[in-house]
Amino acid sequence: MAELSASEYARRHDISTRRAQAAAAAGLLDARWVGGRWLIDDAVPHRRQPGRPLSRRSADALVARLTGDPDWAVGLSPSERGRTLARVDELRRGTAPSDRLALWLRTAHPTARGFEAPAADLPDLRLDTRLTPGGSSDERSGMSDGGRLEAHVSAADLDDVVHEYLLVPSRRPNAALRVHDGAAPRPLPLGTLIADLATSAGPRERAAADRLIREGSR
Repeated sequence: MAELSASEYARRHDISTRRAQAAAAAGLLDARWVGGRWLIDDAVPHRRQPGRPLSRRSADALVARLTGDPDWAVGLSPSERGRTLARVDELRRGTAPSDRLALWLRTAHPTARGFEAPAADLPDLRLDTRLTPGGSSDERSGMSDGGRLEAHVSAADLDDVVHEYLLVPSRRPNAALRVHDGAAPRPLPLGTLIADLATSAGPRERAAADRLIREGSR
């Protein structure tokens, strides 16, 4: 096990320390809480890539194009459309497209918040219509785990969901919620699922994102 502090992991993978800590707290990284700090297992190698995060507008266009939304280009200028198509082409030709996508979306995609839910309540939480399963909990990921939930929720519904299901913020969560200012998407667009998986930082999730990106080019 090659363990790094959150700041060391962040520098190695070109993300913020806060995002590394959030991913560890949400259970999206193999990490331990020791002596008041996170130690993250970095045994699985990742390539560091240069790049700047996309604006929300550009990120939304990219996610819509990955979804296959026929209206993805509505409202975009010719140059914006061209850049979006070039990014999708770069992803589908790359050897590790999830790494590049995670860099592009690192400020635009909602960060997962980790909670501990009573295990007996997870089935009901999974079926709650205020939540949309995402990430490893979406069957398209090929990773569904009955003992853990990843989902999207509206900020307007978050407090009620937390109180009704007795959710407690946790460093070892079994529920990871991505909070949206507006309504949570339902059903979850394919591009949003890919974004969930690519930004999770876990090697299995990133492999699933790579697969879904490549399947879109067939």
